[in-house]
Amino acid sequence: MDAPKPGPLFNLTDKDRQLLNLLQANAREPTASLARKLGVSRSAVQERIARLEKAGVITGYSVRIDQDRLHQNINCFTMTSCTNKSYIDVMTSLRKMEAVQAVYAVSGESDFIIHLATSTLSELNAELTRINLIKGVAHTSSHIVMETKFSRKWAE
Repeated sequence: MDAPKPGPLFNLTDKDRQLLNLLQANAREPTASLARKLGVSRSAVQERIARLEKAGVITGYSVRIDQDRLHQNINCFTMTSCTNKSYIDVMTSLRKMEAVQAVYAVSGESDFIIHLATSTLSELNAELTRINLIKGVAHTSSHIVMETKFSRKWAE
């Protein structure tokens, strides 16, 4: 598997944690606004962000997409087991599938949890069939999300 190598651990201060929470909620929030909320100067926020980026704590910025507005509102999590630890081949195929939102390596009976998002059940069925046809995939078990009760990752 091609996971990034972990660097040295970074000790976060309370202000670092508060700043990270604010940035996760809105990475485009102006530094002046962040500074007011944290009770520090604008330059202190800029320096803190630069330090967190340099240390590899902040690895990038992204866009949160409202899947409901794109009509990709069918989410599915598929537990997947591979044969002979064929992770590289399976990952190569999964990366090419647009419906695959994320792949998590997990402990237990399964090797991966694959998050899929599609517009229709027939599209989901086709994607699940594609996954099952990937050389090295031994078994899958899929679970369709009926409702998201809580999510910090996509909180507004």
